[in-house]
Amino acid sequence: MRLVKAREVQALTGLTADRLREWTGRRGLVRPDIPARGKGSHARYSWQTVLALRLAGVLKDQFKVELQAHRELLGKMQHELAGKSFPALRGCVMALYGSAAVELRASGSHLSNLDAAVLLLPLEPHLEALSNGFGMPDAV
Repeated sequence: MRLVKAREVQALTGLTADRLREWTGRRGLVRPDIPARGKGSHARYSWQTVLALRLAGVLKDQFKVELQAHRELLGKMQHELAGKSFPALRGCVMALYGSAAVELRASGSHLSNLDAAVLLLPLEPHLEALSNGFGMPDAV
């Protein structure tokens, strides 16, 4: 699995160095796959973690969500993406059920928890951006 450093993460997410450091370090909203270990050491990030950071950016910038209040939800999102194959996520959405649960679903599929408010985040635009940055396959 290819891991990238902060500079590449910034290019793939549009996050500033300060925001990336704040989200992955100080606040611990999204954990790097390999944390930095002292001076001169760099944190490293997998494509799944970069995808989680891109989704956090959507929540913050487009929906004005206070991420610190939803730290647990971001952890669940990152956990849901862990171990998934890149092609398997094509055509999927990340369903956020309030601040309680997350679920990866095929776009247009039946949602399991209709008693809660649901926010659907399409993954396709993010996968397109990551396919170039990580050299991932374009098709299933």
